[in-house]
Amino acid sequence: MRETRTGVTAARPAAVTPPAHHTHRPVTLLAGLVTDDGDLVTTAWVRPLDGEDEEWLTAQPTALAGAEVVTGLLTRTVVRLGPWAPPPPEMLLDLAIADRDLLLLSVRTSTYGHRFDVVLSCSSCAQPMDVSFAAADIPTHARRTPPTPLVHELPDGRGGAIRVTLRPPRGRDQEAVALARTAGDPTEPVELLLQRCLVGVGDGPGGAEGWGRLPARSRDALAAAVDEASAKVELAMDLTCPECGVDFEADLDLAGYVLDEFVVPAGTVLREVHLLASAYHWSEHAIMSLPSPRRRALAALVAQDLRRAQEHG
Repeated sequence: MRETRTGVTAARPAAVTPPAHHTHRPVTLLAGLVTDDGDLVTTAWVRPLDGEDEEWLTAQPTALAGAEVVTGLLTRTVVRLGPWAPPPPEMLLDLAIADRDLLLLSVRTSTYGHRFDVVLSCSSCAQPMDVSFAAADIPTHARRTPPTPLVHELPDGRGGAIRVTLRPPRGRDQEAVALARTAGDPTEPVELLLQRCLVGVGDGPGGAEGWGRLPARSRDALAAAVDEASAKVELAMDLTCPECGVDFEADLDLAGYVLDEFVVPAGTVLREVHLLASAYHWSEHAIMSLPSPRRRALAALVAQDLRRAQEHG
């Protein structure tokens, strides 16, 4: 029991659980995942970001490779992949890079909406410029994952051809390349990725060993063949600088942008939890489980009411 200002005793409102507002959004994959039985999984479901996800992101070491952070975030927010609910992290690593990008984009749009407002720099004068676009403006190219490695004949630059087997890049390749670069490997990321996509050269192995046996002409052709076999989520924009008038092309790192957008200032989530717990007597877990935009909106309303109460004495 507690005493009100009027001196009349009143029972403290019982702690209640806020209504669930998570919506699971279906996503049609661009490449899909081939299971051990040879079936192709083409649908996943994601949920919006919540407070626990934001705290997890804020706690990640800055030295952690971006691909690892994407895997961790997808593990938290992909609630279903085909018949698996939730899917194991290893399965998310086996997804094509484009499908991981698409799922990350879907988490972003389900959390913050479909509009993007970014600040880019002119390639000529380096002045900042505001750029806005919608998620629907981001080009995607579907290319289903083949059940077995693809066979290609690559020109060897001497009028002949070299037979290779290859596959599209996956999330685990992206992670491995990022980790190699973090460890100081001087090899170009694209080359590292192509080595991992190279399954075999002739009757021999692929990988770094097979890459070493390919002439330069074959390596260029391999890059084109892997690109042709891969699904894509791309965001290359043709822009005109409002300051100097130069036309240039900007290629936005979509995953990097979305991850930066997801990270909130330290202490923000804690303050919002405190406001909502004080006003509604919800548990911390219930508040942290709210979709982030709804939590922020409710906390802003509570803060607004507190300011008005202070202004009116």
